Amino acid sequence: MPITLDRRTRSDADVTAITPEQFFRDLLPDLIARHGPLVARGMAKVGARPLAIEVGARAWTFTSNGDTVVLVDGVADDAFVVTLTDDHFSDWVQQQRTFNALVVGRDMRCRGGSEYDISVWDSLWMTMLEGWAVDDDGLQFLDRFGAPLDLTATFTPDDDPLDVAHFLREAGYLHLRGWVDPALMATIADDIDRAVPRYEQGDGKSWWATIADGTVRCVRLQEFLEYSPTTEAILRSEQWDLLRRTVAGDDDLVQAPVEGRCLEALIKPLGVVNGPSDVTFHRDCHFGRHAYGCSGMTVGIAVTPTGEDNGMLRVVAGSHRIAIPIEVAKTDPYLPVVGLPTEPGDLTMHLSCTLHESMPPIIAERKVMYGGGFSLAPRAVDRVGPPAEPQGGGKAALSDLRERVYEILLDENAERSG
Repeated sequence: MPITLDRRTRSDADVTAITPEQFFRDLLPDLIARHGPLVARGMAKVGARPLAIEVGARAWTFTSNGDTVVLVDGVADDAFVVTLTDDHFSDWVQQQRTFNALVVGRDMRCRGGSEYDISVWDSLWMTMLEGWAVDDDGLQFLDRFGAPLDLTATFTPDDDPLDVAHFLREAGYLHLRGWVDPALMATIADDIDRAVPRYEQGDGKSWWATIADGTVRCVRLQEFLEYSPTTEAILRSEQWDLLRRTVAGDDDLVQAPVEGRCLEALIKPLGVVNGPSDVTFHRDCHFGRHAYGCSGMTVGIAVTPTGEDNGMLRVVAGSHRIAIPIEVAKTDPYLPVVGLPTEPGDLTMHLSCTLHESMPPIIAERKVMYGGGFSLAPRAVDRVGPPAEPQGGGKAALSDLRERVYEILLDENAERSG
């Protein structure tokens, strides 16, 4: 298995306050020496304009000379300009928060660019910090024996565990069948329906969306295990642990405690016109901290069928290996986009740095659950525990941002309609 799940190169124990002067003087020269040519090649691939960073009264521009990245003082012509505070700059250069996270959290000002520029520079910055290339003309998808990989393959418990683990690492996702009894899905669908009246807007554990007739519907139910002993039994089963051991391969994977918010139920109504429901292409690490925690594995449990005629999960194969920008994946992907049609009881699994999206239903409401997945076992440095965060972001701020996304989206919708 040449591709490891463990992408961690950083630890919270190493996080500190880094000033622009420190970064550009002490850290950037080595990064450019190691990764500058990759960044320059990526800039040409995605048509990225120069990036200018303003902090206080100072400004610096990242540009390309065709062979590598060059840093120049000031704001270069035609640059995409980002204005950061000292704290946010420190977060950004340590991969604590991305431009995407800073924009969503309304912590960043920019000019001379668009959502496309934010997206491509988030990917290019990962190339600079981690050597995660934006493109690779030689990328192939091969099975364990060197033959072309069938990207639409479905795996059962009877398949060779080595094939299952290899596919996950090679493609970044899995489609699984026979790991959960499909007959249980009708009970879980009823559990979801019975649970909905227990949630209300503003409770901090549910999301709501407006459909075409003006009805407001609950679309996300956190802490769902409280209402579904059947689901809890699945996550505590020997079969679920067999899945963990199967996908682990040579990596050490652990399952989160089966409690609280380890799994959520989602309802996908027809005709959503406002509010979060089906989310277009994104990575689970697109707000930041890829180098601190990837790769985690998120599991989807299909409660009702999905497919081309009624929406489904789509993934960008290999997007955990190549940092294709999100906006490029939406409009002109240069990696394969694969749909995963599912039957009740089927599972999907994707790595936290694999691009994925949920397609909206067309003919009938859908139900699905996400969570109950697996993560890399803590390293010794992680068990020590992080120091007090010296800047204005980091792990706690990112966790808070993820929980606030729902309210932020509602505010943006209200501003547009007002």
